[in-house]
Amino acid sequence: MRPSSSERGMTLVEMLVVLVIIGIAAGAVTLGFGAADRGASAESEARRLAARIRLAADDVMVTDRAIAFTADAKGYGFVTWDGRRWTGGDSALLARHALPSGLTLSGVTPAPVPIGVDGLGGTIDARIASPRDSWHVRYDGLNASAAAS
Repeated sequence: MRPSSSERGMTLVEMLVVLVIIGIAAGAVTLGFGAADRGASAESEARRLAARIRLAADDVMVTDRAIAFTADAKGYGFVTWDGRRWTGGDSALLARHALPSGLTLSGVTPAPVPIGVDGLGGTIDARIASPRDSWHVRYDGLNASAAAS
């Protein structure tokens, strides 16, 4: 005996499929919350700059080649001394990094600042700012740090 069409319901498989679809949609919505704020921030860029300066100082210590920091309002990078002049970086570590739109870099000179070991290099006191916050990156020849300003 077959149930009449008014007594038919959903099977267990159909209900599970619907629950999976609802779960995926809920997960996508949850992961999407705050996505607008997850872009590049002054904090993340300041921490990136401090880390790259530390890596450049380590490179100087290990390879004994001359490396300098260069910057302008839109980004920064590192250059190496070829015996006659400063030339662009030859690796991903030394490559120029353009700041995302909305962020600015100030407090740096366009002239190359030598990165030294044991405090023998130049000093860097840069400020990375966004409309919401501002961070300082300081390098004293020994250590690079980033802090909110």
